[in-house]
Amino acid sequence: MSSTVSQSTYAKHFARDLAIVAAVVALWVFTAGLSAGEGVVADLTGLLLGVALGACALPLHEWGHFVGARASRSAMRPAEHLRKVFAFSFDSRSNSQRQFLAMTFGGWLGTAAAVWVAYGLLPSELLATRVARGMTLLSVLLVVVTEIPLLVRALWTGRIPPVETVAAHRSEERAPA
Repeated sequence: MSSTVSQSTYAKHFARDLAIVAAVVALWVFTAGLSAGEGVVADLTGLLLGVALGACALPLHEWGHFVGARASRSAMRPAEHLRKVFAFSFDSRSNSQRQFLAMTFGGWLGTAAAVWVAYGLLPSELLATRVARGMTLLSVLLVVVTEIPLLVRALWTGRIPPVETVAAHRSEERAPA
């Protein structure tokens, strides 16, 4: 896939994720105050808005991986269409351990940014905030459970574990080393 096509694909995924996060932030600005009260409207608003805002930790995390991969000049493939959650796939076979670490830590910085937003910027008195914080902590738990073992494995064995999220095209597949 050409560099121009890759850039366009990444830009489309970024625009998609940015639009989703912007829509959730706009909903937050205009409706989060409803979750301060009591009753069905407050509870439902707090739950739905908190889940939506907490789910925004995922794109922050994934784009953090992207920034780490780009900063280390990692080989990666763009997702083939916008229905894919992940905008790119890190090529475990072509990249070095240093590039794997940069990509990994980039995602963790994205998650740290989500935690900072949840605990540093959101007002504590809102139910929506408490739900968003719980969702953000769930994303931290997922990082601990899924990514730390991969990192430990890479450091222990000196080999990058397979982390591809997009299948290679048949023409790009190589025989195992």
